[in-house]
Amino acid sequence: MAPVMGRPVGSLAGHRYARGLAFEQTRVSLLEADAALPRAQRRWLKDFDQPRIETHVGVAKADLRFADVLVIEEGPAAGPSPRVETFSFKSRDFRSLKEEVMTSQMIADASDALRYYGETLDIRRPGLKQTAQVRRVRVIYEGGGLKPESANDLANALVEVRNEVTGVEVYFQ
Repeated sequence: MAPVMGRPVGSLAGHRYARGLAFEQTRVSLLEADAALPRAQRRWLKDFDQPRIETHVGVAKADLRFADVLVIEEGPAAGPSPRVETFSFKSRDFRSLKEEVMTSQMIADASDALRYYGETLDIRRPGLKQTAQVRRVRVIYEGGGLKPESANDLANALVEVRNEVTGVEVYFQ
C-alpha cells in the first residue's frame, strides 16, 4: 500500500481520505478561479474586492483547528477588520443512509463548522495573525454519486439543517 500523507491508500479509510483530499483540491481550484473573475461574475466570492484564499489555516477558539479554506479580504476596503469567510469541504457517502441518519450527520457537520470556524476566531497563520469576525461559514459536500438516492430526503435534510443551525450555509456540489 502506498501512503498518502502518511495514511495507507489500500484501506477503505485510505480511499475515503484520498477521495476527500481530491474533492478539497478541486474545490480550492474552483474558488481560485472564481476569485480571478471580475466581482460581478463570481459565484462564491462576490462579497470580496480582492479575495485571498488560504488553505489549512490554523484558527483558535477553545482549541486549535485547521480550516479547510479561509478567504480574507486583501483589498483597500479591508481596513482593520477585513471580511473573512470559511469553507469546510466534506466527502461523505450519503447514498444508502436513511433520512434521519443523514440529517443528523449534516447537522453535526454544520454545528462543528460554526463552532470551530465561525463567529469570532483567532487566525494563527504567520502574516495573517489577527482576531476576525467570520461573516459566512459554508459546508460543501461532494455530490455526484455520493448524494442520497432520494432527492426528497436530501431536500428535507437541508431544510432541517437550516432550521437547526443558523449561520451556516450547506451545499452539495
